[in-house]
Amino acid sequence: MNNAGLGLYIHLPFCRSKCVYCDFVSFARRSDSEVEEYVEYLLKEIELYREVLSTGVSTLYIGGGTPSLLPLKFLDRIFKALERYLGNVSEMTIEVNPDSFSSEMASHYRELGINRLSMGLQSADDTVLKKSGRLYDFETFLRKYDLAKRFFDNVNVDFIIGLPGESWYTIEANIVFISDFKPDHVSVYMLETHEEAPHHQVLKKPDDQTFMRYEELIKFLKSAGYERYEISNFALEGKYCKHNLKYWFNEDYIGIGVSAGGHIGWLRYNNYEELNDYFIALSEGRFPRSYESENTPHREALETLFMALRTKWGISPEKVLERTGVDVSEVYKRLQAKFDFFDGEKLSETGMDFSNLFFVNLLETWESVFGYA
Repeated sequence: MNNAGLGLYIHLPFCRSKCVYCDFVSFARRSDSEVEEYVEYLLKEIELYREVLSTGVSTLYIGGGTPSLLPLKFLDRIFKALERYLGNVSEMTIEVNPDSFSSEMASHYRELGINRLSMGLQSADDTVLKKSGRLYDFETFLRKYDLAKRFFDNVNVDFIIGLPGESWYTIEANIVFISDFKPDHVSVYMLETHEEAPHHQVLKKPDDQTFMRYEELIKFLKSAGYERYEISNFALEGKYCKHNLKYWFNEDYIGIGVSAGGHIGWLRYNNYEELNDYFIALSEGRFPRSYESENTPHREALETLFMALRTKWGISPEKVLERTGVDVSEVYKRLQAKFDFFDGEKLSETGMDFSNLFFVNLLETWESVFGYA
């Protein structure tokens, strides 16, 4: 895949409340003045990246948090600051939640040039939604999905498998929704549980039944004509998320906002997760990074393998050598000998299903060949 141009991610961390499964950096929205303060600092960070941004942005993704909570006057200020960099942008995505999305927003987003929406449904069952802390019911989602489709011809819908209250019945409800409404793009994630998360006690680690339900939904998506172009992502008519392709092929992207990360050349960085740390750094004219490191050629090659092999295209050892100067052919040779679902360039559908096992072996094989990860 050739996805030329810079990717830009902007993190808007405010939510009405924290969902029980969420491990993204987000905060319960307080006053407009606090949101405005955050936007002021976003604009400072955008200015720090002016030289890199001036090379041209081809994809923009606004995530959160709940970006649809941001008052439109503040979104306008962000777009005004970005205006000079967006001349060749091909895809602009914003995440919306059904409880905070309106026709006024949809119209305004289109005027700004946004051409793709991502909607977090998670489950088509009201019990699951309530137990997960979602602030809407399925009927509300359907109304807002219909609104989204009236304004946009590229809408993604997210699902999470393994949420509280899930059953075979609720998976069937997901399938019925997809069958009836045919979203352009579907993302399906397995619930991840972390003991340090605030609500970990109400979340159960996925068991055999959970994995079977996950497999059933994946099987349905393929039968319904969805192309599995990445382990967790499915598209109709080639409507891939161009921005996410930049992540998966380890291309250049800038992350702006608290907790955002980026990859520029071989530089890898992450921003501070606490608002005060983020604000202080920008007040001092510094990049608000909690971590930054210039990748070695071997680190860059390993990252490229881990990301690109998640996709249906994979990546050849020749391409890795061309990009990083590292010969990974021995790693590929050993993995190909071990897994019949790896053809020396990409994983098959079966390989995607066993990707966790494959990537554990990839790391072990890498260490065996190069002596370190």
